Amino acid sequence: MINKLKYRILILLVMASFTACQNDDTVTANIDAMVAEPGDLLNQTFPLTKVRVEGNGLAGLKKITLDNKIDVSFNPNHNSDKSFIFTVPFDDKLGSRFGVQPITFLTASGSVTKDIEILQPTPTITKTTPAAATPGFPLTIEGTWFYNVSSITLGGKALSYSVNSPTSIIVGLPANAISGSELVIATPGGLAKKTIDFITIVLVSDFDGNGVRTAWTSYGDVASFNANTTGGPTANYATLAWTGSTANGYNGSSGGGGTSFLSTSSTDAARTFIDIDVSANVVGTQFAIQLNTIDNKNYGYNFKITDLNWTTMTIKLADFKDNYGYGDPATALDASKVNEIKVGIVQTETPNPTTIKYDNIKIRYQ
Repeated sequence: MINKLKYRILILLVMASFTACQNDDTVTANIDAMVAEPGDLLNQTFPLTKVRVEGNGLAGLKKITLDNKIDVSFNPNHNSDKSFIFTVPFDDKLGSRFGVQPITFLTASGSVTKDIEILQPTPTITKTTPAAATPGFPLTIEGTWFYNVSSITLGGKALSYSVNSPTSIIVGLPANAISGSELVIATPGGLAKKTIDFITIVLVSDFDGNGVRTAWTSYGDVASFNANTTGGPTANYATLAWTGSTANGYNGSSGGGGTSFLSTSSTDAARTFIDIDVSANVVGTQFAIQLNTIDNKNYGYNFKITDLNWTTMTIKLADFKDNYGYGDPATALDASKVNEIKVGIVQTETPNPTTIKYDNIKIRYQ
């Protein structure tokens, strides 16, 4: 009996010793480092970046919680006792923020919490609307990471702005904005920069005394001309009448030449437009628009009136042709050299008599 009792006590002692050894071998979750990939940021990372977690007791990863409120997804297949990888989420609706914040990892060996710093990325500008801006009007800027915007400048001067979302801002452009100025958006994450091209609009004449060409005269087979006819789209307008004379074979009106309308950098005819309000007394009337340049070249564009109501006609300079509008496309037309715009009537295939009306002539570069 005594021997049996000794045997049982011996077994209990062996089991207790074995259990104690097992407890000594128990591993708790521990994190040594969190490294952003690619790169070498330690315990720091940018949103939407992969982070490699290194330590011990990391097998059986069950859950990752960022800032005590955001569940972080991960791939359990990329999990070992020594490491795992996850991608840093960023979602305004879930309360994502920048700065130092706790992140908790729940593994089969327990839970461990560390601090990680979420860095604000550098903002980017991907698009502006309209693409060619107009001084004095709003401009919409689209991009990324428009958080904590501290200032927006154009050519070094501060602009008023409204942040609609992290991807959209509306700015107010000054009336004296200069094309080619640099727009800069400043945030704690850095600067976003973009050169802004502006629409240049030169008023040639509104026949109310405004514009760079105000003294209009007529020439050729003109029956009558009046540069101050009342009752147009915006007060006075010009009228030119032709009653069939072919003594000269041409007719027209002009405000005269002088310096070029556009700057020397505004050379692209495909980006240059003539805007003119037009009407006539009869359908089928053909307008003739002629451009003269400072190097004594001329180009033409002709079009028919199909509606007697006032209409704004927009003509791209790249659509003008040589030989008064009847020749080859004006591929060599340099918009920066245009210094005179003439308006007349095509005397062939045009009803007789004909009176054309025109107003608010502008040249626009965008």
